Amino acid sequence: MLILKRIAIGLLGLIIVLAIIFIILLAPKNKEAAEKLDFVVTLNQRSADISQNLEKEGVIKNGFAFYLYLKLINGKILPGTYELSANQSASDIATQLASGKFKVAKITIIEGWRASQMEDYFVKDKKLTQLVGFTKLAEPDEGYLFPDTYEVKIDITSAELIKLMRETFDKRTSKLRITPETVILASIVERESLGDEDRSQIAGVYANRVKQGIRLEADPTIQYAKGSWAAVTLAEYKSVISPYNTYLNDSWPPGPICSPGLKSLEAAAAPAKHDYLYFFHAKGQTYFSKTYAEHAAKVRQYF
Repeated sequence: MLILKRIAIGLLGLIIVLAIIFIILLAPKNKEAAEKLDFVVTLNQRSADISQNLEKEGVIKNGFAFYLYLKLINGKILPGTYELSANQSASDIATQLASGKFKVAKITIIEGWRASQMEDYFVKDKKLTQLVGFTKLAEPDEGYLFPDTYEVKIDITSAELIKLMRETFDKRTSKLRITPETVILASIVERESLGDEDRSQIAGVYANRVKQGIRLEADPTIQYAKGSWAAVTLAEYKSVISPYNTYLNDSWPPGPICSPGLKSLEAAAAPAKHDYLYFFHAKGQTYFSKTYAEHAAKVRQYF
């Protein structure tokens, strides 16, 4: 009995020592650490590998101890990019990895941007450099990538971002009567308008032109065709050969030329009722005319 008692005491002592070691190994590696690092967890990655990677990255003291801790608490880990530090305990890190609270990037998509401008913003501004090739993948969704401010996980894919922006478009326009032509018109209005006050009027001009079988003759469609929002030259009205050139082709271009904001979409869904067929901007104002003669006279007057 005495021997069994000594063995029991010994085992208890060993368990206590191991528990203390275990607790020490799960404590923050460096409470004074201020540096944070991006730690990536991939889909279906094993918890044992994640634990070892945490140790290799210097976030935790011991990968095996962290792995055992996950098993004890039945911890789950969600894929994503997390911002971690050596000043966190194993418990804090396990909680964070199970939360799905990834490191996020805040991005603001401007009304009137085309998909290629979005890719430039993501990649060249070092925000989401993995989105190289976004433009090509987003080509079928040009015009439907809703301009807004988004908070996205730092490792979001092009497909995921396009899906998010399309879903936002559908939600924000759910009360509007949206057709493909509506979005095309809204995209032209977005590039043509000086402000909210003239969007519906401009939409009405193009709606009138379509009804009367007059070509749209919208400069932004040529700009889209040539891949630059730079002002159109006189030669480009005829030299830019593209189905998007509305000076050479009848009716609507094949698709939207940019991502319009909600105000332009509302204007395109309900264009103003008037008899104007022409407009131009001068000195911060928009001038509308019913006939070409009237339009030409105003151009001479204000330019």
